[in-house]
Amino acid sequence: MYQVILTIQYICIIGLFIEGWVVFTKWSGKLHSYLFFSCIANLVNSIGYLVELTAKSEDVYIAAMQLTYIGRVWIPFALFLFIMELSKIKVPYPVKSGLAMIHVVTFVMMLTLRSHDLYYKDISFVVKDGIPTLEHSNGIWHNIYDVVLILYIIVGMTMLFVTFFKTRNPTEKKRVLTVIIAMLAESLFLLIHIFKLWNISDYFDVTSFGYIIGTLFMLIAIFRYKLLETEQLAKEYIVERLSEGIVAADEYGNVAYYNKPAKDLFPELSESSPAVLKTLDKAIGENVPIELNEHIYTPKTEDLRIDEGVSAKLYVIQDHTEFYQHAKELEEMTERANSANKAKSTFLSSMSHEIRTPINAVLGMDEMIIRESTESDIIGYAEDIRTAGKTLLSLINEILDLSKIEEGKMEIVPAKYELRFLINDLVSMINDRARNKGLTFGINVDGNIPHLLCGDEIRIKQCALNILTNAVKYTEKGSVTFSVSFEERDSGHIMLRFCVKDTGIGMKQDDMEKLFSPFARIEEERNHSIEGTGLGMSITKQLLGLMGSSLEVKSVYGEGSEFSFALLQEVCDRTPIGEYSLTDLSGNRHASYRESFHAPDAVILVVDDTPINLSVIKGLLKKTQITIHTADCGRDAIKLASERKYDIIFIDHMMPEMDGIETLGEIRKQPVNSDTVCVALTANAISGAREMYLKAGFSDYLSKPVDSSLLEDMIVRYLPEDKVIQGEGIVFDTDPEINSKLSVLDGITELNISTGMDHCGGAELYLETVSFFASSVDETAAEIEKYWNDRNIEDTTIKVHALKSTSRMIGALSLSELAAKLEAAGKNGDTAALSAHIDGLLSRYRALGAALADFAEPDGFEIL
Repeated sequence: MYQVILTIQYICIIGLFIEGWVVFTKWSGKLHSYLFFSCIANLVNSIGYLVELTAKSEDVYIAAMQLTYIGRVWIPFALFLFIMELSKIKVPYPVKSGLAMIHVVTFVMMLTLRSHDLYYKDISFVVKDGIPTLEHSNGIWHNIYDVVLILYIIVGMTMLFVTFFKTRNPTEKKRVLTVIIAMLAESLFLLIHIFKLWNISDYFDVTSFGYIIGTLFMLIAIFRYKLLETEQLAKEYIVERLSEGIVAADEYGNVAYYNKPAKDLFPELSESSPAVLKTLDKAIGENVPIELNEHIYTPKTEDLRIDEGVSAKLYVIQDHTEFYQHAKELEEMTERANSANKAKSTFLSSMSHEIRTPINAVLGMDEMIIRESTESDIIGYAEDIRTAGKTLLSLINEILDLSKIEEGKMEIVPAKYELRFLINDLVSMINDRARNKGLTFGINVDGNIPHLLCGDEIRIKQCALNILTNAVKYTEKGSVTFSVSFEERDSGHIMLRFCVKDTGIGMKQDDMEKLFSPFARIEEERNHSIEGTGLGMSITKQLLGLMGSSLEVKSVYGEGSEFSFALLQEVCDRTPIGEYSLTDLSGNRHASYRESFHAPDAVILVVDDTPINLSVIKGLLKKTQITIHTADCGRDAIKLASERKYDIIFIDHMMPEMDGIETLGEIRKQPVNSDTVCVALTANAISGAREMYLKAGFSDYLSKPVDSSLLEDMIVRYLPEDKVIQGEGIVFDTDPEINSKLSVLDGITELNISTGMDHCGGAELYLETVSFFASSVDETAAEIEKYWNDRNIEDTTIKVHALKSTSRMIGALSLSELAAKLEAAGKNGDTAALSAHIDGLLSRYRALGAALADFAEPDGFEIL
């Protein structure tokens, strides 16, 4: 008996080796991989068991058993994956991983057999009928593993039988049946071994019989039924399942041939063939698909020449369901993209308005400080605020106006500029930052550069600022050197060169490609603490390309970098810029403001729902002697426009109840101002805004923050010539007698006087802003209350937004924060939050208004 069992093992090993070799030579896919995996696992198992059968001691037997389990634990796993692949069932990765972990744990249990009783208990080595074996009782993990093996058998055999009954091709059916017999044999002997259903199974692993039978039938499936012949399988699959419908008609229009797919599509082919041909011809002639059984088919025809004078027509019916579904999906995606683009534009418009509105107030108030202050230090501070504010504004324009970049509409606008002022702006923005990091900031400016050039100052400044900022950010010690030089080109042009050199971290050559990738940062882990989005260099590259230049980069890793670019600039005045140094930064570059015209006989109307914006316009124009009427809503503007003729009307776009475009339409209906110049005054700076306003009927467009020089130029351009008196005006003076009023305000706990003055740019304008705020409390509170009672969420939100801004301007920070929360609730449609807090907001607002009652006088800024 012992010799018979050894012979069986040798036969099994040889058969498995042959099967594994055949599978290996035909290896071309997952099916082959899983079967080869099974063969190798079986082979290792059989060799290990052969060693067990020759063991003379318990130690040798257990060592052989551990060798056996290297293969045994993976046999069921490999066969399961093979069956699933044969049945064309995808096993999820988490399931594969979970099953694999079970087998790994089982193998670990066997390796540590002597240190626990989780797998085997009560181990003893015996020899029965000359066959060595290890008597034992099963541990808890052994029982769990047996359950897993039984589940493998149930699931695997179920899938094989399902595949067998679904298969239509006879050859493929025989393949699957042969595999079923092989798997049944292995499963049967495995169950006999698990449940000890045969006496010999007490001391002999009868699964070897199953492996022999299974190997025999697998070889039959491979050699007789071409189990692993991929090409043959593919051909049969195409013929049986994927072939197009084909119909052939003779020269008389009768159907001479059709295949099975065509018969499945048109069951009436045999009885009513002419009707089918008519349907196909109509679809081909009208170039429309045919819908059948929830599928979409596209027929086409070819003329066939069989013999001379004899022709036939071949119809091919192709299933293009996926094509039409994909086309429909693309159409839906296009619609979603258009909707998303529209939503993006709306978002950009809203964000532009939200950000630029407070900047308008800041820069407007700052302009007042520059005009009215006589103290050089104060003017210097205000100049720095203006420089930083304008730079912030230019960056906001670039970031918010994404449509310009996406649509290729970014424009370069050349204009005259003073090179010294451009350099001053760059140095003032970077010098303190470098000094705060302990860096040496050096400036080398060629004193022979012409001082007045023509180019896009904003874009040039943005490019230079980007590389200066990067140099400071990525330099921890040493220096940053900023150089400006030039080369002559012709009598009217120079090549202006900017160069920034640092002693920073430098770049590896491999990282150069990332330098200009949007949102990509070099050595992210090393530089994680350095702020930035990674957009700067990408934007710089685009801007320089539009200006006919490129960024030149030299860098040594660990030593530093050098960035430079050169721009062709037109020379407007060849007077040299002269020597330049850091001491020039503190010089007074600002000439005292003088109004460019007087217009005492002119009257303009300014419409804006935010009183601070009205005060900025009036403050910017008060020395021009022009009469300014104001309205804080569209209806008041229409009433004023119906009563008198205005020379110019400025109208804000975003206002509650009636926006600027609607207001313009109503004003145009009034005979008295039907032809008056109307200018859109707006903080929306997105791509296409100008075109939109001109199309709506406005005469022109002025963006916030309002540039005083542009405002004056526009007024001069549109006012009648007989109303404009050109000439220099008088420098403004400030009124210092304000301490007593500030003392009173300092006693109101709701206000932060210092913050309010910072926001307004000075004490005098702060008092004027408080006056406006106090004068409008009753009316604004009543409007908010009315809109809320009417559940007009949109206008409630707009008015609360305005309250948020004005409260912050006067230093009522907690009230501003509460208004901001309610504004967010309104935008999100959160009526519950509005209902819970709006009464509290109005109560605090009115209480503050009562405390400021003595400051409610118009004080020269009457809203007409």
